[in-house]
Amino acid sequence: MSSVLTRIMETYRRAWETRDAELILDIFCADASYQENPFSEPLAGHQGIRRYWEQATGNHRDIRFRWQPAYSRESLHVVEWQAAFVRTDSGRQVELRGVMLIELRGKRIFRFREYWHRRDNT
Repeated sequence: MSSVLTRIMETYRRAWETRDAELILDIFCADASYQENPFSEPLAGHQGIRRYWEQATGNHRDIRFRWQPAYSRESLHVVEWQAAFVRTDSGRQVELRGVMLIELRGKRIFRFREYWHRRDNT
């Protein structure tokens, strides 16, 4: 496994678990695109990513994130992941499982796409 991928994914994990929008930007190129679902337009650059990250993680607590590499070739990496957290607005436990497609430019992400499913637990 690539040390660059490990650094990126561990930074991603820490950023989500601490809800740190500034930390997440450390792994993205300034002109990166971030596509959170296949039907939405990709977010452009740090400003769009920060805004999404703050909104998406703002009502999470007790966050646990795990990941494992599924495929790597040159600058393309595929990662399987799972997360669990409690929504602060409802108190509901949520589980997510998904796949990330990560394309690197040097040591940062320049194109990020993800596909995921959600399960609410009571």
